[in-house]
Amino acid sequence: MKKLFIVFVLISYLGRSQNVQSSNTYIQTCYHSQNCFSLNSSSFIFYDPENHELMITVDFSKFKVGVDTLDAWLDDLDDTKLIFRGILNTNDLLELTHHNSNVTLVNGMINFNGVSHPHSIELTLFEISKEGMLYKNNQQDYYDRINANLQLGFYPKEFNVHKKAHQLRKKITIAIYKGHINMFKPEMEHWIKN
Repeated sequence: MKKLFIVFVLISYLGRSQNVQSSNTYIQTCYHSQNCFSLNSSSFIFYDPENHELMITVDFSKFKVGVDTLDAWLDDLDDTKLIFRGILNTNDLLELTHHNSNVTLVNGMINFNGVSHPHSIELTLFEISKEGMLYKNNQQDYYDRINANLQLGFYPKEFNVHKKAHQLRKKITIAIYKGHINMFKPEMEHWIKN
């Protein structure tokens, strides 16, 4: 009976996790006069309609490609997630109409490497057609029909990353494009923790 209960808990946990859609993410900086960048689907966007909170997590460890020389600059970033939390008023959400989009500034806090700083991001929300290739029916209705583009940047010194082994100094830029917005539920708390 105990084994059956554990199997049931694991299946329900995995079932809930599969409803969370990742977002295409690009990170870039300059290291030793070289432009370094990586692409991956390792960020997640959540919106909590109860308290109007927008949450974004970026897991830098997922950006590594497995080649030491290409991954070296990521070593100083991959021991913690970057988490942005800000308030997005419901007035800034889209009214679903054909070819609709909305650009808004979201003020919030970035928590990264054990340090928090206020930051703002420019968020572009746009509706995708139910007939389009971008549409993924994951039973979220409104959120399933909305994608997001955003960009944020920070300097390693802001979050004490410049003190690590590779001493990154140049601005680090993160861009999410065609990002999927997941409706936040209480059981998803682990997604927005380091």
